[in-house]
Amino acid sequence: MPQSDFHVVRKGLDWAVSLHGVFLAAFETQRAALNRAIDAAHQVGMNGHEAKVLLLDGQDSPETRWVFGRHPYPPTA
Repeated sequence: MPQSDFHVVRKGLDWAVSLHGVFLAAFETQRAALNRAIDAAHQVGMNGHEAKVLLLDGQDSPETRWVFGRHPYPPTA
């Protein structure tokens, strides 16, 4: 099953969402970027793909923030 990892990463003053290294959108807040990434991952998951959202904050290794089929949609927090 194909895997789609959506990345949320700081880009200048904004937060960017990317998939397979391709920029999708930029947002002023981390929360807005995470919400968009989760929406996109949910759509991909509904089409039969494995999908998750990773936060890359530049500190440590990527942090998994949401996984299709494991976390609620829409997110509760």
